[in-house]
Amino acid sequence: MTEYTRFAHYLTIGLYSLGLIFSVTALMAKRPLRLAAWATVLGLLTQTGLLLARWLVSGFLPVTGLFSALHFLVMWMVLITLYFVWRYYASPILPGVLLISLIALLKAGTGEMALGPLTPALDTPLFFLHVAPSFAAYGLFGVAAMISAMRLIGVSGSLWGHERRMLDEAVFIGYIFLSWCMIAGSLWAYLAWGSYWTWRVKGLWTTLLWFYYSALVHVRNRGRWQGWPMDVMTIVGFGLVLFTFLGLSLIFDENSHPLK
Repeated sequence: MTEYTRFAHYLTIGLYSLGLIFSVTALMAKRPLRLAAWATVLGLLTQTGLLLARWLVSGFLPVTGLFSALHFLVMWMVLITLYFVWRYYASPILPGVLLISLIALLKAGTGEMALGPLTPALDTPLFFLHVAPSFAAYGLFGVAAMISAMRLIGVSGSLWGHERRMLDEAVFIGYIFLSWCMIAGSLWAYLAWGSYWTWRVKGLWTTLLWFYYSALVHVRNRGRWQGWPMDVMTIVGFGLVLFTFLGLSLIFDENSHPLK
């Protein structure tokens, strides 16, 4: 399994690299991104095959280590980006997302590729119901941050001019997924530790993250928050996501959210 994992990992990096090169070349030449899209789709299919194979071998959703977690996050970001490219002609955001994805995959390669068993606290059906929505939310927030960054530098993220619609969709749907993640996480905490709330650092920061995006959803249609203030707030939000998702797990010994 380890050899297949390594092969699929580097194949994914190669395909996303081709997608990045093809997308930049096509945008500079003002041509369709067909080759870039196909390379990206093949990379996503390679990742999906790797996820399913590791899931079948382990018997649980393999997202407990740095390698698996970053792969799963990249899958969501690429999937969401391809959806926006298809629905809103948002081809300009593809190179940026692929670049971030490649950086994440290179970092993932420094983690342990071998699969280990779940700890007793994680061995529950709520593990999937909590983890999958959280990664979907993080992926949506990451794409939203990319759209906001392009808006800040004055680059259109959609050939049809639908940047604001994409931004709203990514933030609102991401907020719904994050809310579901919090509910499932509370039920999981009750089953694992006998309480819906514990003062674990990851749970505390995830709650703060939820309040931050609650504020973002609340103010985003207010007049004085339009334009660059909302874009900055969206980018800062994804920074908090990365700190909560990666930083805390790498700094603290979190058995409930292991990434080491």
